[in-house]
Parts: sequence; C-alpha cells; structure tokens
Amino acid sequence: MIIDVEAPPPRSRVSAPSRIGEIDGLRGIALTLVVVFHLFGHGRVSGGVDVFLTISGFLLVLSLARALGADRPLGIASRWGRTFSRLAPPAAVVLVAVTILSFTVYSPWLREQNLIEVVSTALYVENWQLITSQLEYGAAGPETSPLQHFWSLSVQAQFFLVFPIVVAAIVFLIRSVRARVITFWALLTVATAASFAYALRENLADPQSAYFDSFARFWELGLGGLVAGIAMAGRALPASMKAFAGWAGLAMIIVSGFVFDGGTMYPGPAALLPVGGALLVILSSAGGRRSPSALLTSRPLRWLDSISYGLYLWHWPILIALLTLQGREAIDWQGALVVLASALAATMLTRLLLRAPTTWATDPRRSIALALVAIIVAAAPAGALLAHAATQRSPVAVAGCAGAASLDPDRTDCADEMYDGELQPALENLRADDANRGECWAPLGSDTVAVCALGDEHGYAKRILAVGDSHNNVLLDVYEEIASARGWRIDAAGRAGCQWVSPDAPVYGQSDADQQACADWRRAIDERATSGEYDAIFTTASSKSRFASTSAGVTDDEYHAEVLVAAWSHRSSTSTPIIALRDNPIFPSEMLECLTDRQAIDAGECALPRTRALLDTGVDEAVEMTENAHLIDLSDLQCTPDVCSMVQGGVVVTRDGAHLTRTYAATLAPYLDGELARLIR
Repeated sequence: MIIDVEAPPPRSRVSAPSRIGEIDGLRGIALTLVVVFHLFGHGRVSGGVDVFLTISGFLLVLSLARALGADRPLGIASRWGRTFSRLAPPAAVVLVAVTILSFTVYSPWLREQNLIEVVSTALYVENWQLITSQLEYGAAGPETSPLQHFWSLSVQAQFFLVFPIVVAAIVFLIRSVRARVITFWALLTVATAASFAYALRENLADPQSAYFDSFARFWELGLGGLVAGIAMAGRALPASMKAFAGWAGLAMIIVSGFVFDGGTMYPGPAALLPVGGALLVILSSAGGRRSPSALLTSRPLRWLDSISYGLYLWHWPILIALLTLQGREAIDWQGALVVLASALAATMLTRLLLRAPTTWATDPRRSIALALVAIIVAAAPAGALLAHAATQRSPVAVAGCAGAASLDPDRTDCADEMYDGELQPALENLRADDANRGECWAPLGSDTVAVCALGDEHGYAKRILAVGDSHNNVLLDVYEEIASARGWRIDAAGRAGCQWVSPDAPVYGQSDADQQACADWRRAIDERATSGEYDAIFTTASSKSRFASTSAGVTDDEYHAEVLVAAWSHRSSTSTPIIALRDNPIFPSEMLECLTDRQAIDAGECALPRTRALLDTGVDEAVEMTENAHLIDLSDLQCTPDVCSMVQGGVVVTRDGAHLTRTYAATLAPYLDGELARLIR
C-alpha cells in the first residue's frame, strides 16, 4: 500500500507500494459493470473493460519495472505460467460449452462462425477475428456472436505475451541498469502517446474496427503502466485530496457508460473518463476512512472480484442462448436475472471443476502445462469440427422442381408438387453456402481491384464484364456455368459494399479509407468499361445500398438513377449493351429463425409481402434513361405474385436475409442464361 502521511507536500516521496488492495475491488466493479450493462443496459457499453485494461497495464508494468530497476531476472516464463494458468482453464470450460451450444441451441447457420471464434478465442486473437469478420460490437440478440466479449481478454493476453519480451530485449541490448530503466520508461511513454494518437484517428475513421484494435487499445494499458511508475517513485496524492479523488474516480467509472456510447466512442479520447477514474482510484489508495478504500477492500467486494472473471466469461454465452431459445431480440429484467443467476451458478461449478488442476499447478512448468492443455482442450474440438465441415462442403445438386423451377409457369409438372424433403442447403451450412471467391473479390480494408475470368479465357465467342457488390458475386457459379456452356468469357469483379455508380457517389457506413478505395474501384471499372474489350456489361447490386439526394426536388431514387447513368456512360460505344439485374428479395436477418420450424415454413409464415421484400431503387429509371440498357427481372422466380418466401421449392432463398444462397442461385441459372442469350448477340 502507499503509506499515508498526515500532511505530505503535494509531491512528497513516500515508500513504494507493495500491494494495492483497492485494485481487487476496483477490478470486481469494472467487470461487474460490463455484465450489468450487458444485461440491463439496452445495448449501451460501460467503461468497465477500459478500467480492466488499465488495471492490467498498471500491474504488469509495476512488476516488470521493479525487476528491471533491481536488476533481478524478469522471470518471463513464470509470469506467463501464473497469468495463463489463471486465465485459460476457466475460458476453456466456457469455450467447450459454446462449442456444444453451437450444435444444440445457437442458430445452426452461425455454427461455422462460432467454431472459428472458439479457436480464435482459445488462441487469444478473437479481437482480430472480429475485425476480419467485420462483426460489430453490439447489443445481444440471436444473431450476435456468443464470444464477442472475449475480445478484451485477447487484447490483455497479447499485452501479457508481448510486453515482457520487449522488456527482455531491453535487458539483452543494454548493459547499464540505469540506461535500461530510462529506455523502458521512454519507450512506454512514446508507445502510449502513439497509441492514443492512433486511437483518435481510427476512432474517427472506423470506430467499428478501432473498438477491437490492440494498437488502438494499448494506450489504456500503457497509461496504467505510466501511473505504475508514479507509484514506484513513491509519489502520492496529498492526504487531503485522496478521499475526494477516490470517490470522484469511482463516480467517473460508474457514469461513463451513461455519459458516452462506448461502442462508438471508445477507445477514443472519451475513454479517458473511465481510464482516468481508475487511475484516480489507484493514486488515492490508502486514503483513510473517508475514502473509498474501505469499500474497495471490503470482504463483499473482494468476493465480487473473485467471481467477476467467471461472471464475465459466462454471462454472454448464456444470454445469447436464452435469446435464441426465446426467439427474441432483447431481454427483459426477469430474463436478465435468470442469466445472472445461471452465470453465477456456472461460475461456481467451474471453480469446483478446476480446483484440482489449479492446485496441481504450483510451479512455472506445471502452470504453463496447465495453460497449454486448457488451450488445446478448447481449440482442438472446434478446429477438428471445422476441418470436417470443410471436407463435406460441396455444391448441392438440385433437380426437378426445386428452387426457381417451382415458380416457373412453364413447368406445369411442378404445379402440384409439394416438397417434403430436407431443406437445401442444410441450415448448418447456410452461411457457408456462398459462391464468392477471393480472386474475384475486394473485401473491406483492401484497395485492390480483383477481377477473375470465368469460362473460356482465350478462345471465347463473347466477353462480358460482370460487376457489382456482394450481390454480384453470389452469382459467380452461375456466371461460370453460363460462360462454359456458351463459349463466353465473363470477367467478374466485386467489392464489399461498393456498387458500380459514379465514383463521387457517397458510401455510407464505411471508414474514410474504404470510401476512398470504393471510389478508386469504381474508376477502375470505368476504365475497363471504356476499353472496348467487352461485348456487354452486366451489373447488379444490393437494393439496400441507397443514395440520399442532396438536391431539392430530386428524390433518392432519381439521384440513384443519376449516379447509375453516370457510370454506365463509360463504354466505348452505345452498341455495347448495359444489362442490369434487379436485386433479390430482402428479409430481416431475424426472420432466419423461422427456418428452424418446418410447420411455420409450410404454413407460409416465413415470408414477407412482395412489396416489402422487393425494394425499389432507381435502376428502372436508369435503364430508361440509357440507350441500349436493359433490365433483367427474375423476381417472379423468387416470389409469388403476393409474397416472397424464404423457402421456394425446398430450397432456402437467402443465407443471411440479404444474399441468395449458392444453391438457390444455381436454380436461377437457366433463366439468367436465357435472358443473357437474348440480349447478347
């Protein structure tokens, strides 16, 4: 503890702390805040994780700096063993449970993503997996990742793994103890400042990714480490200020979730509120009876700290399981209490289950062995299941009256046929039933223009350019089938969230870098369109990609038509036809839960009125305004005259509510082929 003196001067030197007991209670409050906001906060994000990271940085830097200054061995292996033998085993139990729940409770089409995240979480890279998967940290729901809360543990673990190695490098490269200490603190200061500047920039440009980014989060750990230096130097707040500072710090932590929307504003400067509150509490430790020290070191808060990690691990997977079972998007207070009680019971059972192995891990070797075994136990089953699923995945063969054929008015043989077999694709393969390919695709975060040649690459009779967003690339298998059958070459190019319109048209909901990459992609497509190498240009895109008009008297659809026409004007000759495909029906993603109930499907409950599922854009107007432009509308092969169902002819239409399944797209192939053959001569 920092020793309190009656009236020390503002920067008096006191003895360095041995252990700050208030940290236990502070950590318990921080993690409990996360749980409470998840259950009762209606999607708001508390500052609890930021406090947790700051405490982690304070404790690790304090320990390493002491060893560095005293010229003692760093004991990196021992540190890793102690840390990960505490973190990994409880996490492994939760991850095994999530693997089981993915096959029993969670939505089957989320199974593959859940298993990927189980492996990522076990290896402490879940935050980067969430960024790669473009998953946003959001409120709980049946479609929400049951492991998204593990991102902070991944950031903490990466810090615990990498930072001691950096300190070891300082020891290896610098002989003088004094020079080592100076280098250590200088490096930590510069890295913390650089991370804060990076977080500020990234939080403005791409808050979704910045929230999970280890480099953007480092400043919270680093600032905790710098305050550890203050504590080591024996610097304490004046006794007269400690009580006020301690209570003010606690208040800052508690109110941060109400003042700021942490999901969009952290880890930017707004995170200084909870982080600063944590540091004030630490600096005001041993503040006397009027300070929060007595509260934070009390037995109830020490007990809360002892169970907070387990509550943190368990509450979110249980919450997602309950919402999935109930088919609800939000939880009421009674359900929240059920989740809280269940998480508490699971925490106690986990502690009981792990009592023997944790008691056995009494030395560094055993601790490391226990941590490694826990990681393997968590990751191996999920990894094996993923590998097995990959070997089983192949295009589903459809025939007869399946899919689009069931709606074909010329297929009189399908009129009275009822499909009573298994749905195609199987629900557990639904999300993976995607025809997209990396060589034809530019994802977010990339500035490439990926173009792939489908069909006869050299001796082709016709060459077509097919461009658009992800709704274009769900048809890659169809393009390849048509091109191969007709001796054509179809050059396909897609970009995430980027429709082929004029380059200056806005892109909503993307980072500045991705908006610029989209504009550059559009210009590259313009250059291809004007090259004179193509016999036709085919385009389609999500009807959810709307463009807001900024001109008085111009509707959004009219503006959409204008930016389409501006792009379509980039062709060497009007003799080159522009062919636009109307988008597929759109369903709310939560409607996917209906697919698990065969009776609901047969009763027509998994459907929307046609007017709601088929969204209007300006594509009709753009076709009318452009010479030699044509519209292909396959809506009647995806919807009846009145409704659009999520299942047609035994085939699931959409894999996520917005994109066609690979299987249903295959049933549209003969119809798209006939339309293209009619227009391309």
